[in-house]
Amino acid sequence: MMHLVRFRKVFTAAVGSVVAAGLLGFALPTPPASAAAQPPEPYAADLPNLSTPRVAFDLTANQPAKGVAARGTDGALLYSARSGSGFAPFQSLGGVIVGDPSAVVTPNGTELFVRGTDNRVYTNTVTPSGGVTGYSVLTGLTVTGEIEPIVPRDEPVGSVRLFARGPDGAVWTNVRRNGAWTGWSSLGGTITSDITAGLQLLTVGGNTRIFVRGTDNRVYANRVGPNGASGYQVLGDLRVTSNLTVERDSPFSAQRTLFARGEDNRVYAFSLSIGGATWQPLPAVTATSDIGASTQSLYVRTSDNTIQTSRQTDGSGTYSPFERVEGQVIGNPTAFTLQPNGGPLTQYLLARQPNGALAFNIRPFNGIPTGPFAGYNPISGPAVD
Repeated sequence: MMHLVRFRKVFTAAVGSVVAAGLLGFALPTPPASAAAQPPEPYAADLPNLSTPRVAFDLTANQPAKGVAARGTDGALLYSARSGSGFAPFQSLGGVIVGDPSAVVTPNGTELFVRGTDNRVYTNTVTPSGGVTGYSVLTGLTVTGEIEPIVPRDEPVGSVRLFARGPDGAVWTNVRRNGAWTGWSSLGGTITSDITAGLQLLTVGGNTRIFVRGTDNRVYANRVGPNGASGYQVLGDLRVTSNLTVERDSPFSAQRTLFARGEDNRVYAFSLSIGGATWQPLPAVTATSDIGASTQSLYVRTSDNTIQTSRQTDGSGTYSPFERVEGQVIGNPTAFTLQPNGGPLTQYLLARQPNGALAFNIRPFNGIPTGPFAGYNPISGPAVD
């Protein structure tokens, strides 16, 4: 079962040195060519070992999705900014990274976080003007999983909090406050999944909550703030076989629902806003991926390598039967919602196609779908891994 450990103020080294001032001079330690082409090992054999594109959100904006980050087939970090109703071509930021990148938006621009081939955490920023700062390393921890950043609401403007799985299997965190990283500290536990972070409306006691799978395959939550953490609390008895998903795209409401795949390969939902909630099975579908979620809708790949989508039909957590989105995909789906002032919601679905291109698919949505998805449009530039 999950090893419960209260927050420990065990600080190690603070922020590391700048690796390069610009893109041209940068190189992470380069692994053998075969290693660069392989995905990272999963935490457990039952988790989907698929790549996941990561959308950079600015939750202070009316239309929060600012761009998408991915790993290229050469191992480099790729970034594509939102442009009109689509995306600009992917630009390569270089380096050789392990696993999927992650991204947040702050006044500094789009801040990207990756795991290098030396298993340290690196950061790179695309500035509001489109410049690239180059990579810097955060010393003090080697990681064994993806880096999960979040912009907390209970820290000074411009702050970023990071979470990562350490070599001991525990969750570690680091926060940049007033321009300086405080250093890595352990939240304890032993986790067997990626770390998923979301925001709560209330800031008393910390408004960032993380979700992880424990060694018993059940889901645990931990609330984290400037003064420490609540400790891990189990969420129901469901044993899950995927990484965990919360919607990230709403600037007006905090996390509401947690999604996961169960041992029967069915999708389950857990309400985070209702006391005494339990895991509820969604309409039957056989999931073969992690789950993508946006405001009122969720997405999952199925055994025919297409995406199936379901939407929330009322405030009680009832979901519509899954429906098929035409087109083959080979990775985990990612989704977000545009929310124009006074207009309908617009659903965006992103997934990797068999030829390696990351593609987006658009569907008008106004409480109910106003038409089908229009079809996948590849983002030009380098292919993603």
